[in-house]
Amino acid sequence: GSTVFTKADSKFKTTEDCKAKGTKIAVLLGATGEKEAKNAFPDADIKSYKGGGPLLLDAVNNGQADCGVNDVSAVKGQSTAYPAGSFTIMPDLLSKEPLAFATRYDEPDLLVWMNLFLDQVSVDGRLQKNLDYWVNSEDWKKDH
Repeated sequence: GSTVFTKADSKFKTTEDCKAKGTKIAVLLGATGEKEAKNAFPDADIKSYKGGGPLLLDAVNNGQADCGVNDVSAVKGQSTAYPAGSFTIMPDLLSKEPLAFATRYDEPDLLVWMNLFLDQVSVDGRLQKNLDYWVNSEDWKKDH
C-alpha cells in the first residue's frame, strides 16, 4: 500500500503533519500514490515526478519536497541505498493494495498453478514468513 515518508530530521513527524497547507509532497506521475496523495492531502502542493521511485527519495532528501508518497515496499527497499536512519516511514498506510502476478493470456495452466501455489503458501505460513523477512523488515541484509 501507499505510505508517507519524510527526511528523518524533518518537522513532519506524522502523516497528519503532512496535511498542512503548502506542504510539498513528491509522488510518481500516474502511480497509485499520486491519486492517494491528492485525496489525503488536499491543501498540499503535489509534485509529480516522471521516472522511478528513487527520484522521490532524492527529492525529499535534497529538500525539493517535504514528504513523499509511494508504495511502502518500494520505499523500504529503495531507502537502503541511503545511510541508515535517513528517512522516517510513517507506520500508517494511505491505502492497501494486494500483491499480484501476471501471466500471459494463453497460459491458463500456469495461472491455475500460481493460484494453487499462492493458496498453499498462504495456508502454511510461508507467504507471511517471506513477506516479513524480505518486505516488512531489513533482516535479509544481515544474511546477504
